[in-house]
Amino acid sequence: MRPAPACLALLLLAACRPAPEAAPEPSGAGPATAPAAPDVVESRFRCGDLLAGARFDNARSELVLTVATRRIVLPQALSASGARYSDAAGNEFWNKGNEATLVLDGQRHACASTDEVSPWDEARGRGVVFRGLGTEPFWSLEVAGGDAPDIQLALDMGERPLRVAGATRLPGREGFRGIANDGSEVELRIVESACSDGMSDMDYPATVELKVGPDTLRGCGAFLDQ
Repeated sequence: MRPAPACLALLLLAACRPAPEAAPEPSGAGPATAPAAPDVVESRFRCGDLLAGARFDNARSELVLTVATRRIVLPQALSASGARYSDAAGNEFWNKGNEATLVLDGQRHACASTDEVSPWDEARGRGVVFRGLGTEPFWSLEVAGGDAPDIQLALDMGERPLRVAGATRLPGREGFRGIANDGSEVELRIVESACSDGMSDMDYPATVELKVGPDTLRGCGAFLDQ
């Protein structure tokens, strides 16, 4: 059956009509791209008894690893999977998602991501440049940054907090001197030599002598800005 002439005319008109044009893209718009990875990503891991802070620097292709008092820079290395970083001394950190393997001083540790943070990394995050501690009885100190830094002291198991405002630096990195808020003269001497607190297996890179008034305390510590 043939279509009526009127219907045939309508069909021909529809077939010849041009297809609607796509709406133009806004000026400057291009194809959608995935957001670039951030230059720096920070994470924390528990590796057995160790708490490790990991700062992945994608711009430098390196990992800054902080474990207690230590700060280790590991260049990125070739890896078939995950992100692997290692140095000439054999230290290695191989990260795969929320898990990692740490090789430090020849010891291998299985790691998992954590929200925990070591007291050393917590102090670093607050801008502390030196942290020291001692035992019998326990005491601790923190030195802030700057040319005339504040020193926070926690003596006698934390029962005697003191503050030295605007301490004077001794030559080089040998220590600080000032007056505490109770009027006591304070002098902190730092020798960068290996130190053991006598109560743990942990070694520290600095030996500390702290004088507060007539009392002399000895302990260990580390610069956190190295």
